[in-house]
Amino acid sequence: MPALQQLPLRIARYISNLHSRDRALFPVTALIGVVLALLQWTSGAWTAEFDGYPDESAQFVTGRMVWEYLRALPSGSPIAWANQYYIHYPKVAMGHWPPGYHLAEALWSLPFGSSRMSAMWLQWFLGLAALTSLYVLVRTRLPLAVTCGILFFALATPVFQQGLEQTMSELACMLCSILFMHGVLRLLESPDRFAINLVVFSFAALAFTKGTAVCLLPVPVLAVLAGGRSFPWHALRRRIALAACVLAACVLWFALTTNALYWGGMTTSMQWPIPSLVKLTGWGFLALALFGCKREPLPVVAASMIASAIAISSIVRAMNEPRHWIIVLPPILLLSGYGLMRVRPMIRPLLAFPALVLFPWLWYHQVPTGYRQLLKQIHLPARMLVSSGRISGEGAWIAEVAIAERYPASLVARSSKVLAEMGWNGENYRLLVHSGDDVKRRLDELAVEVVIVDAPLLFARPDQVLLKDMLENSPGWRICCGTKSLLAYYRVSPPAFPRKPLVLDAGPWHLEERIPASP
Repeated sequence: MPALQQLPLRIARYISNLHSRDRALFPVTALIGVVLALLQWTSGAWTAEFDGYPDESAQFVTGRMVWEYLRALPSGSPIAWANQYYIHYPKVAMGHWPPGYHLAEALWSLPFGSSRMSAMWLQWFLGLAALTSLYVLVRTRLPLAVTCGILFFALATPVFQQGLEQTMSELACMLCSILFMHGVLRLLESPDRFAINLVVFSFAALAFTKGTAVCLLPVPVLAVLAGGRSFPWHALRRRIALAACVLAACVLWFALTTNALYWGGMTTSMQWPIPSLVKLTGWGFLALALFGCKREPLPVVAASMIASAIAISSIVRAMNEPRHWIIVLPPILLLSGYGLMRVRPMIRPLLAFPALVLFPWLWYHQVPTGYRQLLKQIHLPARMLVSSGRISGEGAWIAEVAIAERYPASLVARSSKVLAEMGWNGENYRLLVHSGDDVKRRLDELAVEVVIVDAPLLFARPDQVLLKDMLENSPGWRICCGTKSLLAYYRVSPPAFPRKPLVLDAGPWHLEERIPASP
C-alpha cells in the first residue's frame, strides 16, 4: 500500500527528470496534442456514428456495459448483468476480445461520461501518450529533426489515423508496445527489477488488450541474446518467476474465454499475412528499417520486435490486417531513422525518396450516416428491430441507442439475429423465416414497436428482402420518419400473436430475456 501511495510522486519526479534533460519535451507534447485534436476535428471523428469499422460499435458498447455495471454497483453477478445487457443491446463482445480496452473505456467514462465525444478524447489521450512515449524513447539517441520525422510518419499512417478517429483498441496496443520497448531497452542497458516490472506490466497490458501480444513474446530473450551482453538471470530469478506467472495468467485467459486456435488463424489454410505488414508503411520504410539494423541497444530491441512479429505471424496467421501490425510501427520507423543517419547528409534524400513515394498516404475522413438524427425523432424507450445493408449498420444504431438512455430501457433486436443467423463475419448464414407472414409473426412475438431500415436500396440478404416486403405491404406498419437512407416504421395495429421472450445464442452463451410478470 505505501508503494501505491508513492506512485504519483514517483511519476511526477520521473516526468520532472525527463523535462530537466530535454526542455523541448513539454512544447513537443503540447504540439502533438493540438495536432491530434485538429486531425479528429477536420476528419469528422467527433460527429461520426460508430460505423467507421464493423468492430467499432462492439468495442464501444462493451466498454459502456462495463461502465454501466460499475455505476450500478452493487448490482449482482457480472455474468447475469452482461447477459441481460446483451439482450437489450446485442453488440457486446466481452470474451471475443480481452477486457483491457473495455475496462479502460469504462474507467475513462466514470469521470468524463460515456458518449461519442468522450470516446474520441480517450483515443486522443492514447495517441498523445503513445507519441510522447515514442519521442522520449528516441530523442536522446537521434537528432531532433529525425525524431520529429518519426512522429510525423507515425501519425500519418492510415492505421494511426483510423485508430485516432474510431473507438478501437489499436492506439492502446501501440502505447503498450512502446512501453514494452522502454522496458526491454532498460533490460539491455541496466537490467534491474524495474526493467523486468516494466516489461511484464507492458506485455500484460498488451495481452489483455489484444491477442496480437503473442507476437512480442520472444522479444526480451531474443534482444538479450542479440545484444551480446551478459544478463544477471540468477539475481533476478524472483522477478523472472513473476513474469512467468503473468504469462501463464494471459495464456489461461485466452484458453478459457476464446477459441485461440480459431481466432489466431493457426492453420495452414490461411496465407502468411506478410502483405499486411507491407501496407503499414510501404516497402520504402521497410527497406530503410533493414538498413538501420545495428548492434546498439535500441536498434537491437526494434529489430527483435520486427523479427519476432514476422516469425510468430507465420503461425498466428490472424495478423491479416495492417491495424494488427501497429505494434511494430514504432520499431519500423525508429530503424528507418537509424538507416538515414548511417549515411552522409548528401545521400539521405536519395534514401528517403523511395520511402516517401511508396508511403500509404491517406487523409481519413468520416461523414455522419444519420443514425443520431433519426434517433431524435423516435420516442424512447422502445422495442426495436434494426436491419441494415451495411456491414456496420446494425451495430452503429445499437451504439447510438445505448448512448441515448440508461440501461435497462430500450430493447434492440437485430434482423441478422432474429430473422436469420450467421457467424461473426457473416459466415454460415441460415434463414429463420420464409415468408412475410413469418416475419410479421416474429415481430409480434417480440412485441417490436419500431423497425429501423438502413440503406433499403442495398438489401441483399433474404431476411432483409422479406422484412422490406412485409413492411411495405402490411397495413399494420407505417413509415413515421426517416433521414438520408434510413427509414423508421411504427406499428399501427396491436400484435396478433402473444409475446415471447427474446432468445439469443452468443457463442457458448444461451441468453433469454426476462419478461416482467403481469400485474
